[in-house]
Order: sequence, then structure tokens, then C-alpha cells
Amino acid sequence: MSSDPEFSITIAICTYNGATRLPQVLEALYRQTPPQAITWEVLIVDNNSTDDTATIVATYRQHWRDDVPLHYHFEPRQGTTYARQRAFREAHGTWVGLLDDDNIPPLDWLTQAIAFIQASTIERPQLGAFGGNIHPRFETEPPPEFDRFAQLLAVYDRGDRAFPYRRNVPNRIVPAAPGSFIRRCAWFETIPFDRLRLGGRDEFGGTFIGACEDLEALFYLQNSTWEIWHAPALYVLHHIPPQRCTRSYLIKIARTSGLSNHALRLARLGCDRHSEMLWRGLLYFIADGFKLLAHLWQTRKQPNQMMVACDRAAHLGRWLSPLIYSSIARMGRHHP
Repeated sequence: MSSDPEFSITIAICTYNGATRLPQVLEALYRQTPPQAITWEVLIVDNNSTDDTATIVATYRQHWRDDVPLHYHFEPRQGTTYARQRAFREAHGTWVGLLDDDNIPPLDWLTQAIAFIQASTIERPQLGAFGGNIHPRFETEPPPEFDRFAQLLAVYDRGDRAFPYRRNVPNRIVPAAPGSFIRRCAWFETIPFDRLRLGGRDEFGGTFIGACEDLEALFYLQNSTWEIWHAPALYVLHHIPPQRCTRSYLIKIARTSGLSNHALRLARLGCDRHSEMLWRGLLYFIADGFKLLAHLWQTRKQPNQMMVACDRAAHLGRWLSPLIYSSIARMGRHHP
């Protein structure tokens, strides 16, 4: 597992009904100017869109740059997990950079990623994935309390120094997939596609229960000998329309994050034995039940404040998550 000095890159964009959002992402990628010696491509996975996404991509392909292939694939199975698995199967690059259709990379994004990979040839030979920061891009003035719920919308700043995401720390974390780069062989070596529990949001069916699916996959990668790093010079802008800062949307996202919690715990543990999942699920159910009761008591005089409501939804989701994921047999569902 050593870094190969000769590498290529696939930029994979997963989209659902992204006809109005994709153009700004494609325009940003069109203007990238990485070193000429690097081979790269752009790959769009249309996750069962019902709008003009395919037409928009076809229009861009007619006027796309000659030195960078622009590919389009339709993935009918709804959910980001399916879309990303399709992206990795179709990618030609040794590294895959992931973007959603609301992530706008700066003009030096690809150059910064290439520099990090090249530096890792000697400094970080076990590099399997890396991500940077995610900054918000608002259509209107953000609400004054945005910093308190920014992470619910995958917005964060993890500093200006490179560091490895450690495996042996409590409540360990990984970067979000949007804006991250993952070594393609590390993805296939470490992700147990037949045991993934989170399918990603099914916006077509109105289901949000499977969110945080990118974190589940990266926790499995982190369990291996591959390393995940923070690349401080790397960042993307996350386009946030006004409706994503509403009370109802944030409560829904908080509940979804909570419901995904048990699957993420099992991914951190690399747990795949049914008996172990059952007893761990019972312990988590009891512990999270006490935490929910404590939260309700502590906030009993301020139940209508937005962040209190979001925290309550998250606690409730975490409490219920062992029941949901311990009772659903999803073996083989995500196999590529």
C-alpha cells in the first residue's frame, strides 16, 4: 500500500434533479487548471432524476474542453450510496474526488488536491483518503444562529494544519465525502458493500432516514491500514438555499442524523457479528434513553427554541436508531 507517483483523477458528481445546480459546478470544473501532466476526467452520476439533468449534461458535453472527458451515467437505484458506488465502478482514475451538485470548488481545488497527493508519496504513503473544509455559500443573509447548526448542513472548518483522522480516540470523526478524495483501490478493499446499513437520502421517495452514508463508508476505510487526512488548503463551497435554514428542515436533518447513529457506531467498531450487534444495540438503547430523558428535563422551560428542538430530535433519533437498524436485514443491498 504505497503511493504511486503516477496517478489519475476522476471527479465524480452525484446528482438528483440537479438541472438548476449542476451548471455552477460544471463551470467551476471547466475552469480548473491543474498541471498538464495529470490525467483527469469528470463523471456525472444521475441518481434517478426526473428533471432536465440529462439534457443539461448533454449540452455541456457538446462544448466541453477537449483535454478532459465528461461522462454521464444514470443510476436508477435511489440513494447516494448507490450513486457513489456507481461512480467508483465507472471511474478510470486512481483517485476519485467526490462532489454533490451543490458543492462549488474554487478554481485551484484540483491543483491543491494534486499537490497533497504528490506530497504524500513520501510523507504519507498510507494515504487512502483526504478531505478539506466546507464553507457555506448562502443565497440570502444567514440566520444569526447558523454556527450552532452548521454541522447539520455539512459545513465545518477543521483548521489550517494537516492532521490524520485518528482511529484510537473516543467519538472519532472523518471528513464528509463531498469535497474529499478517495483512493479507488482503498474504497474497494475496505468498504463492505454487503453490510452497509445507510442508503443515503431517497429524495425521490421522500425518505431521509439513510443520511450520513458517506461517514459510514469512510469509517470502514478508517478501520483499515489506510489513513485519512485533513488537507487544510482544500475546500469547497456548499450552496445553501433559504429553505435549508428553516426550522422544519433542520429538525428533520437532526432527526435523520440521530437515526443514523447506530449504523455509524457499528461501522466505527467494524461490527458484523449478529449477536454482538444485538447486545450493543440494547446497551445503546438504554443509555440513549437516559440521555433523552436528561435532555427533556434540562430543557423543559425552553422547548420551542430551534436548537433545543433540533437537539431533542437528534436525541430521539439516537434512542430509536438501534431498533431501526438492528431489525432491518439489508445484507447484499448495496453490493456493487
